[in-house]
Amino acid sequence: MNKLVKNSLPAQPRLTAKFFAERRKELFSRLPDKSVCIVVASPERTRNNDTEHPFRQSSDVLYLSGFPEPESALVLTKFGKRQRVIMFVRPRERKAETWTGKRFGVEGALAKFGAHEAHLTDEFATVIEDLLDRAEHVYYRLGLNEEFDSQFISLLKKNQKTLLNPCRLIHDMRRIKSQPELDVMGYAASVSARAHAEAMRKVRPGMYEYQLQTVVESVFGYAGAVEVAYPSIVAGGNNANILHYTTNREVLKDGDLVLLDAGCEFSGYASDITRTFPVNGKFTAEQRAIYELVLKAQLAAIKACKPGRTANQVHQICSDVLRRGLVELGILPEEMANKRVAERLVNEAEKEKRDDKIAHLERFFMHKTGHWLGLDVHDPAGCDDSRDQPLVPGMVLTVEPGLYLPKYDRLVPPQYRGIGVRIEDDVLITEGGCLVLSAGVPKTVDEIEVLMAEGRSSGKDPAAVL
Repeated sequence: MNKLVKNSLPAQPRLTAKFFAERRKELFSRLPDKSVCIVVASPERTRNNDTEHPFRQSSDVLYLSGFPEPESALVLTKFGKRQRVIMFVRPRERKAETWTGKRFGVEGALAKFGAHEAHLTDEFATVIEDLLDRAEHVYYRLGLNEEFDSQFISLLKKNQKTLLNPCRLIHDMRRIKSQPELDVMGYAASVSARAHAEAMRKVRPGMYEYQLQTVVESVFGYAGAVEVAYPSIVAGGNNANILHYTTNREVLKDGDLVLLDAGCEFSGYASDITRTFPVNGKFTAEQRAIYELVLKAQLAAIKACKPGRTANQVHQICSDVLRRGLVELGILPEEMANKRVAERLVNEAEKEKRDDKIAHLERFFMHKTGHWLGLDVHDPAGCDDSRDQPLVPGMVLTVEPGLYLPKYDRLVPPQYRGIGVRIEDDVLITEGGCLVLSAGVPKTVDEIEVLMAEGRSSGKDPAAVL
């Protein structure tokens, strides 16, 4: 095993009943008196005919209870010193459970998920109507589950109350991760890092993108992370210049790079890693130049991730490195090296409707440097201007600069056309700076080439995933 990659994973962490009780206690402290806060499950969705997509619970229900079943709702009520957790769940039914598995039912909600009282889902309207009569502050997010929405809207029409969005409170809580959450996210990042390293070992010219996807996702599942956090991106050659490419059906060609953006989900929490590496194990001079520029920008951005900085400031630091580097490589004209001059030139070109005729940074790096990470791969942060809010310990974000130089873009020098590179890691803000949770997968050119050479010298069949 290469010394750059850990041989074993840590023990699987688990979120306990105490963790969820603490989350609810915190939410109760943020609710005003005479409040009813209703958080509903995600709906089940049909894939085709009578086949369903795998159910994934609403992140907010997971955050407050860990309850995994559909057709459920969690209600927190606060009247004076009396704080109650009420759950609505599907009934226990022998016939249904024979087909789709055991249900927790009312008894399980009370015994395992911290409910003070529990009801069947079809009692939702009756119970909520009485609570609305007594409440002065009603929290409910519309648009998540049509079945619950229709019942709730009907009740609200009969008992008009100002409607508040619980996400403002819950998502503000979610932006700072507790230690149990960080343990889970660290495990997810470790699993994903191991999967990326395995992909580097196993990739060969002539493989299909979907075969490399299978290598990665098999590692996820073997480690107990049976869900992907998002559809895996396996983009060979020019496909890497499609940011959310998920077709994954092309042949990986000798001489091309492959961009692998894939992360597992564990206990509801996402990981998100991207690496770009040569299909044949060796970077060309041009590929290396673009890759090392992106890596330089990423390392500068990670170094900038510390309390007091903002996500937008991190993005600006990253962008400045990319801008200067592209000028040095001759991909951007020299006048674009200065940010203010570049902005003026782009604004003038936009007014004259010729912005597609000039080379500028945003043409080749069109997304932000990262996003928040947690129960959602693009985790909410409690406010619309979160990118301008100071970073604080406990936040987790991705750092993912990229350069995308499409094959048919005539503003790109010929030797660089068709190269797409992105490097992404999961970063925890700490008291003293930051910690890279996904550090277990190599990312320097030399480290990648050594690991890939190791995979080729092992003599193992690339189809043997583990």
